[in-house]
Amino acid sequence: MATTPSLPAPPKPGPVAVPALHEKMSKGPGKIGVLVFGVFLIVGVVYAASHLLSDLSGVHNASILPYILLGIALFVALGFEFVNGFHVTANAVATVIYTHSLEPMSRWCGRASGISSEY
Repeated sequence: MATTPSLPAPPKPGPVAVPALHEKMSKGPGKIGVLVFGVFLIVGVVYAASHLLSDLSGVHNASILPYILLGIALFVALGFEFVNGFHVTANAVATVIYTHSLEPMSRWCGRASGISSEY
């Protein structure tokens, strides 16, 4: 009677090394980074508002219709950019997976999709 050879047991998984990039991406920007961003944001809004008010100071239009039309146009443009962000994200992630430049389950794909859809 012949005996069948037994297969070796599969190796047990060892500890998984956390990439250095994952550690950096999981950290927040820090207090100084948030403070600098906030200062730049406030300065930019004040600058834009002051110049908008100075430009509109010479205009004496009693109708509110131009402002309503401007608001609608901005709303449509921002809505288009928002939806377009999803298309760009899908193309970026599909390209990364198709070219095998990163593994499909890589955390980079999730990070890139989040970043791409925001910008």
